[in-house]
Amino acid sequence: MKTIENYKFRDMILKIGKKAIKEAQERSLANGVPNVYRRDGVPYFQMPDGEITSKVPKEYEGIYK
Repeated sequence: MKTIENYKFRDMILKIGKKAIKEAQERSLANGVPNVYRRDGVPYFQMPDGEITSKVPKEYEGIYK
């Protein structure tokens, strides 16, 4: 049976994870590396200038075709 402490612990872990992901995404953009997201199996790239595109950037040409 789940207790209120379990939910609080879960919420704390999720908060830490979300913060870490956001920081990693910001660092990668600051270093000129696009972030990759998927929606319905289609990769989308967030470029360092903020543009979001489905065109594969040169950094990922060997990975995505």
